[in-house]
Amino acid sequence: MNLYEKEIIERLLQVDRDMALIDTSDDVYTCVIAGGSALVLMKKIYRSTHDIDSIDASDEIKQLLELYNINMNVNAYRINFPENYLERIVKVNIPTKKVNFYTLSLEDLVVSKLCAMREKDIEDIENELVYNSLDWDLLDRLVDDVCYGMLTDFDKNILLEHYKDYKERFK
Repeated sequence: MNLYEKEIIERLLQVDRDMALIDTSDDVYTCVIAGGSALVLMKKIYRSTHDIDSIDASDEIKQLLELYNINMNVNAYRINFPENYLERIVKVNIPTKKVNFYTLSLEDLVVSKLCAMREKDIEDIENELVYNSLDWDLLDRLVDDVCYGMLTDFDKNILLEHYKDYKERFK
């Protein structure tokens, strides 16, 4: 299934509506969106995506996210994200009551895509709306953070080479 911005937002709003039916308390939950769907929500890319990836969510909503095919398996790739990514999340501006949705920062997304370097990741980060919006100083620090985190020496060298090439081409 191809999801464009409208479909992504509708799915997130449905999660919120369903959570309001399940939980009538005043509690509010969180969900952090990653990957291509985050870039779509940030209006940095306009392609469709096959799924919605979440790197972090309140335990209380995880089962509901699974029902809406929101992928929580991104945790397997957590080493591709700086440890303190939660300090830079950005709230998605949609009218919710029970679930606040966030995206990773643009810089955190670029670091993760530089680590993965799949064809669609390359296309995403080579988009003018992406590279012209980057805080390059922050991106430098985040690449360093990931390199001195849990990556193997081999993966560090690949990331540094990809980043050097990316920076030379787009900064």
